[in-house]
Amino acid sequence: MTAKIAIVISSGLDQRAKVMSGLHVAKRIYDARKENGIEKVEVFLFTGGVKALGKDQDNKEVLDSIKELRDAGIILEACSNQVQNWGMEDIFSKNGINIEFARDAFSRYAVEGYTVLSF
Repeated sequence: MTAKIAIVISSGLDQRAKVMSGLHVAKRIYDARKENGIEKVEVFLFTGGVKALGKDQDNKEVLDSIKELRDAGIILEACSNQVQNWGMEDIFSKNGINIEFARDAFSRYAVEGYTVLSF
């Protein structure tokens, strides 16, 4: 049996350590996925996690980590309502982050038996 893990980052840059911890944990879990029986690792950005990618934010460290996750093959998503309402579509598209309704992602996590970690 294999497991699925979703890491939801709802903290913003005012809690930078939590944001970075969530991103680092995602990468570490992904790197050890075979030996630990993990089938899939996803990162979902919500509220503060979405705002952390804003143009006028001190977010180079976050963007670098997101690039590392994407390049490794980790699925990255964000709340489509928030991304669109805050006019951030270009930032998310440029960084290879898919957008999905949070309600649909969270429902999928429940139906598909994901373990959800939040930061």
